[in-house]
Amino acid sequence: MDGAAITRRVQAGRLFRVGRGVYAVGHTALSRQGEFLKEVLIAGDGAALSHEACAELYEVRRWRASLIDVVVPSERRARSKARIHRCRNLHPDDVTVHKGIPCTTIARLVVDLTDHLTSWEITNVIHEAEWRKLFRLEDTYAAIERGRGRRIAAARSAVAMHLDGSAGTKSKNELRALIDLERKRLPEPKVNTDLNGEEVDFHWPRLKLAIELDGPGHERERTQQEDTRKERAWRAAGYEVVRVKSPYGVSRLVDFRLRNK
Repeated sequence: MDGAAITRRVQAGRLFRVGRGVYAVGHTALSRQGEFLKEVLIAGDGAALSHEACAELYEVRRWRASLIDVVVPSERRARSKARIHRCRNLHPDDVTVHKGIPCTTIARLVVDLTDHLTSWEITNVIHEAEWRKLFRLEDTYAAIERGRGRRIAAARSAVAMHLDGSAGTKSKNELRALIDLERKRLPEPKVNTDLNGEEVDFHWPRLKLAIELDGPGHERERTQQEDTRKERAWRAAGYEVVRVKSPYGVSRLVDFRLRNK
């Protein structure tokens, strides 16, 4: 449509301007995906949804993105409310279309998330992506190689944890516990991995210690029965099993175990 055709539709209330050169059809009550597409279109040709917003689009992260991130070619000046990331070498293999929205691939997403997330959180993104059949190991390795100069060590660590069977962190409290352990320079556990046929939140093979970080859901009778079954399996493998409710109780238990080993 030319400018006159657009103006007529705006005046008739059929189009609503939501950004430079971008119009909503019929109303401005955009869905979440509509907001994503709007910001990508405002950013112009070659732009793609990225980072946490991209993870939300793929449904591979448990939390809503606080900001919408868009990656654009380095020379682009985008007038957008989105957080813009300028990239000099956005490889064609790193961009795709998902649900009708230009976005980065899962492989590139693993690299981009190192800007804001820990390796444990990224491991959970990989875990969810694999469950949705969106994760390809060889593509991720290639994207990591293209990402040299960024925090690719975190991406490599996330992939390694995934290959070791870890599902990464599934809650904010699990993440708080791991950060507390790291801050106190205590041994890092295996996170949400299989132990004698049952997944456990944290375990330390050398210490023969397994810790479950319980939330409110563990008060239900059915959950308690499942917990009892899992504990039998872990104890049968020779592990001491401890349940805690505070993420900071994890480091206290590990420290106590190390001091009294």
